[in-house]
Amino acid sequence: MAENMVVESNCEVPEDLYYYIEGKNTVWGKLEGDVMTVGITDVAQTMAGKLVKVRLKKKGVKVDRGRPVATMESGKWAGAVPSPVSGEIVEVNEEVEKSPSLVNQDPYGKGWLVKLKVLNREELKQLYTSSVAVDKVRGLIQSEKIQCKRVT
Repeated sequence: MAENMVVESNCEVPEDLYYYIEGKNTVWGKLEGDVMTVGITDVAQTMAGKLVKVRLKKKGVKVDRGRPVATMESGKWAGAVPSPVSGEIVEVNEEVEKSPSLVNQDPYGKGWLVKLKVLNREELKQLYTSSVAVDKVRGLIQSEKIQCKRVT
């Protein structure tokens, strides 16, 4: 388990990430220089259920904040994954397209989706971080009565 990890109802919420939280959509971003790795949270993968399909936008595509970087399907849900910031996709995780369940098994590790070159650093201020992010995710967990589990 990563350092600085809060666990609520079995859901892991790393404190060192950026979070885009819009309704029930919870997306994480990890910034390294100007590149942000993006994925869905443990809460999101639990709510989606076992993923059967992940389609990622192609490398070189520019996306605006809030617009999809990926679409996903499970037996009970289909939807888009919004981008936490405006950026250009510089890398895609082809492994998750081949094995969508990686997102369920390791949402903060092998289940990452895309890497974006951040085009507007000001947008980072609109994302949630550390204890504020944890509180927002905790609120969602409680309101939706979520108990996280890793689907294999």
